[in-house]
Amino acid sequence: MLTKISQTKKINKIVMFLTLSDIFTWGLYLIVNSLVGIYLSKKIDHDATAIIGIGVSIYYATRALSQIPIAYLTDKTKSDRDDIFILTLGNFLMGAPFLFYPFISEPFMYYFLQIIMGLGASMNLVNWRKIFAKNLDKGKEGLEYGIYDTVMSVAMIVFSLTAGLVANINDRYFDIVMITVGLLTISSGIWTTLIYFIDRKS
Repeated sequence: MLTKISQTKKINKIVMFLTLSDIFTWGLYLIVNSLVGIYLSKKIDHDATAIIGIGVSIYYATRALSQIPIAYLTDKTKSDRDDIFILTLGNFLMGAPFLFYPFISEPFMYYFLQIIMGLGASMNLVNWRKIFAKNLDKGKEGLEYGIYDTVMSVAMIVFSLTAGLVANINDRYFDIVMITVGLLTISSGIWTTLIYFIDRKS
């Protein structure tokens, strides 16, 4: 099992891969989410502030409604591999909506993408937390959480500076930022797939 493998390594590869995965999901999401209001105000001419507020509500409503069913399903799975698959799928669903942000012209398009993103976030959060908690090294929990948060903070410094500077050039570059965020978020599935590979060797 994953826990036994992680305990036999000096470097906890599972925690490392989960951290790298989170950098390219939540690290990017938290930065770009602060820019979305500005971005969409240029895409949707009317009532942009209200539309964004509704969209955020839809996102969190989707998360609230889907997390418990997903958690129940996750707890019923017999293998860590199933958890990893759902986590990877969640990463994909979190990233894919950003690829369509440049094409948003009507509120319903934004609302639909928020539903997809909310579902993906639920699949990510439930399974990421479960796998991370199961594979922390005993007696080093605080250290590993501390390393995780430090790495995330440094990554977010880089992301925020880069995204802000590039998006500020012009609207086309703003589109490029959104698409790049989507592709990088989807690519975070590479790291979760590597966890699956470690598990398969057990």
